Amino acid sequence: MKMRKGFGICCIALGICCLIASVGFIVHNNWEEETAQNSSKNILQDIQENILVIKHEESISEDIERDESEEISIDIPQEMPATQVDGYDCIGILSIPVLELELPVLTDWSYAKLKIAPCHYFGSYYEKDFVIAAHNYQSHFGRLSDLQPKDLILFTDISGTVHCYEVVLLETLPADATEEMITSGFDLSLYTCTPGGANRVTVRCSRREPNPE
Repeated sequence: MKMRKGFGICCIALGICCLIASVGFIVHNNWEEETAQNSSKNILQDIQENILVIKHEESISEDIERDESEEISIDIPQEMPATQVDGYDCIGILSIPVLELELPVLTDWSYAKLKIAPCHYFGSYYEKDFVIAAHNYQSHFGRLSDLQPKDLILFTDISGTVHCYEVVLLETLPADATEEMITSGFDLSLYTCTPGGANRVTVRCSRREPNPE
């Protein structure tokens, strides 16, 4: 009888420990997502200000730069320009209107940087093999699977140029399918991990003409 009672107490104690651990995990995830959302928002505001400054400076020297650019071969791969904001190098702003998302994109990726904002993973908008990765926070790429073909995706680079894309398809790739991720032939790919990290939700996009104003 005493043994049965002791076993019951152990089960209750174990259940309480599991409950505490689960609550702690949820609280930590919520805190991490809120931190990421606030960090992205602060960086976004500063990038928008920097873009305005750069556009103004470029407009002043537009004629000179036009003459110089005509001498540059368009076949030479170009490095995407960046601006530094809050200690991070950023290459522009990603906008997904249907999800009401507007996010800064950092120049290169690391697991630590993915907790701040989406990151450039591979390629460029010049070479038409641009890949952007982000965490599956709801405020980042957690709702990518809600996108549909023909949905509009916009990327504004540091010079203020808007690159327009539209969703072509959604696919799920294994976590180790790096080659498939970067050699898809699509102009833009967005991806994030599924819960648990076993797979990658991937959105493939092609360039499109901007809507006439």
